Order: sequence, then C-alpha cells, then structure tokens
Amino acid sequence: MDLVHLVQVYNDIEADIVEGLLKDYGIVSIKRYKGTKGYMKVIMGTALGVDIFVKPEDYKQAKEILENIDINDDDLDYPGNEEE
Repeated sequence: MDLVHLVQVYNDIEADIVEGLLKDYGIVSIKRYKGTKGYMKVIMGTALGVDIFVKPEDYKQAKEILENIDINDDDLDYPGNEEE
C-alpha cells in the first residue's frame, strides 16, 4: 500500500489524537517511528517523533482537517471545560 507523509508529531499521545481525529472523518492513518522497524522507540521512547502517514487519496482532506483544528475551541470535550 502506498502511503504519503502527513505530519510529524512529538509523541504517542499527539499521534493518538491525530489518528482519532482522522478516524472520525473516515481516514485511516498509520504511525511510524524513527529507526529500524521502531527499535529506536523502544530505546529512546518517542524522542525522535512519530510520523503519521495516510493514503494519497486522503492526503488533501487530512491536511485540511489538521489545518482547521482550533485547540482553543470552547466546544471541545475535555475535563475542566465544563461550563458552571
């Protein structure tokens, strides 16, 4: 399967967030770690970052989704964001 690089994120948590967001839009993504077959992740954690890849036909939509994320959005559902 041919894949194209979408973005590099700092760690597994960010990668999981991106993957989950893309999944909500029906886009399958794959995480890849630096080093030979991910061995560097075992040795160094994700200090080298995590690359996210998608299918070429999903790239444009995936890029637009990531570019339009507003992390300050009041509608986001996370602890501490409840209105009193």
